[in-house]
Amino acid sequence: MRSQLPDRADCRVTLRPRLPARPPSHSDLAERDRFQALVRDSLPGVQASAEAWRNGLAAFITLLGAAIVVKGRATTAELPTGWKLAVTVLVGAGLALAVAGLWQALAAQAGSRPLAVTLADIHRDHGSVDAFQVASALRAARRLTLARRTVALALGCLFAGTALTWWAPSAQPESVRVTHGTTTTCGALMSADGGTLRISVEGRTPPVEIPLAAVTSMALTAKCT
Repeated sequence: MRSQLPDRADCRVTLRPRLPARPPSHSDLAERDRFQALVRDSLPGVQASAEAWRNGLAAFITLLGAAIVVKGRATTAELPTGWKLAVTVLVGAGLALAVAGLWQALAAQAGSRPLAVTLADIHRDHGSVDAFQVASALRAARRLTLARRTVALALGCLFAGTALTWWAPSAQPESVRVTHGTTTTCGALMSADGGTLRISVEGRTPPVEIPLAAVTSMALTAKCT
């Protein structure tokens, strides 16, 4: 039985270009020229912004790194171990994110196509040089946006690490443990004059007075237990 479907040759449609209904106006031509100027300036504009971010981030990381090297150990030396670990993790993460943001800004400013690109490659991948320009500007803009977000996270980590150093308890000994005879007294040292130690013991209103001659040992401690 012969198929009733039409022959494939009969289904072919010939597409012919058609002239527009009217010639382009002066405003249309001006709009085209402005768009071409926008395309030409898109990549240099993004790269200029990325260069400013790169310079600012480089200076920021240099100052921050110098401050951490000079003051970092002194700042965390008196912190308890858990707090010191938290501050180290937050500050280290902030530095790492800042460096990552600087890298993204560098990539946006310098471009991310290390290999030579020929005109044939541009026509094959993008169709025109203008389209290639726009695609390059979009890639640079995405990298710059990622750099900004990364720097925002870095600042958040650094601020959190700094805030921890403000609120962390000191690991320095705040109490003294004194053994006198068969008795041990632990508390905050108030004074030591006239041959007598005066120690403020928690739960007792008057300080405990201990003659220096009766003291057999004395040691600093973080807390009395």
